[in-house]
Amino acid sequence: MNNVNLELGTLIKDYRLALNLTQSDLAEKLAYDSTQFVSLFERGLAKVPFNVLGKLVVILGIPEKKILKILTTAFDKNLRQQMNEGKRELTA
Repeated sequence: MNNVNLELGTLIKDYRLALNLTQSDLAEKLAYDSTQFVSLFERGLAKVPFNVLGKLVVILGIPEKKILKILTTAFDKNLRQQMNEGKRELTA
């Protein structure tokens, strides 16, 4: 799921920069005391909580469809991999 974090982080950063907001500005709007969490999730090093994603949709104007596509694509890929592993275990 690291690719998901990175993809979401890049999306968030792109929208933040398009609005000319600093990490500090965004942290303040999210009611964080420091920019550390914003920095971590923009670099894909931390998972963005779902409730924070909802806030980012409003604050940054990220289309909800973009976030959902990233998440559902990753879930689908992960689910298929796990199912295929189960099939291989029975046929090995």
